[in-house]
Amino acid sequence: MNDQNATYTVLNQDHDSPVVISLPHSGTWLPESMKQALLPTAVLANTDWFLPELYRFLPATGFTTLINHVNRYVADPNRAVTYDPHHDYRSATIYQRNTFDHPLYATPLTTAQMQQRVRMFYWPYRHQLSRLLDQKKAKFGHAYLIDLHSFAQYPYYPGVKSKTIVLGNDHDKTSSKVFRQALTNRLIDQGWTVENNFPFRGGDITRYYGHQQGITAIQIELRYDQYIAHRTFGEEVLTQYQPDIFRQAQRRLAFLTDFLNRLD
Repeated sequence: MNDQNATYTVLNQDHDSPVVISLPHSGTWLPESMKQALLPTAVLANTDWFLPELYRFLPATGFTTLINHVNRYVADPNRAVTYDPHHDYRSATIYQRNTFDHPLYATPLTTAQMQQRVRMFYWPYRHQLSRLLDQKKAKFGHAYLIDLHSFAQYPYYPGVKSKTIVLGNDHDKTSSKVFRQALTNRLIDQGWTVENNFPFRGGDITRYYGHQQGITAIQIELRYDQYIAHRTFGEEVLTQYQPDIFRQAQRRLAFLTDFLNRLD
């Protein structure tokens, strides 16, 4: 059974596997009120561009998959809820500035506006994710949460050469070290370079659910230049990818189907 509403899509809800795939940052939809409020100079950079298409082989082979349609700049479901206007994108639920620290609005959003966005665009995704994980735990006794993301470069570490994939499990607190290392090894076998828990230890989704009994959670961050185009990326909105690079990345990630099918 599949489920779709204005803010998210669930694929293969009843699949006979304890795995849930989550894509919280790949949405591009914006409400009209936000479009009108944004500064003309505002750039909604660092979305997890094209990930539902990149990883489409996972729901195609039956895995339960939750895809967010709402842009992370509307309300970020991978953050704990806060209405503090001084928080930047690393901890804010509703960003007032973009990931390059440039203002998004001429007039800061009010607490009431932020609360409305959280109610309409944050909680639907989180509540649905909770339901899916509860269903898996009820059926299998355990659930696995795979939270999929992408990045351009390591933020705040300009001098550090980034690996092509970063795995985050809150320093082996949201999954076992054995699980993380097994995934690391399979990625390395496919030619990826892998960093663990730096600079991404897992967002609020990975940590909130992975600290609960009966849930194993891990975040996978893939570098833009490994699947979009072989170039550097700045403050920009992306509308296309280079097909040959994209297909090559898919082939190198295809092992995930077998890896996840072996979980029980």
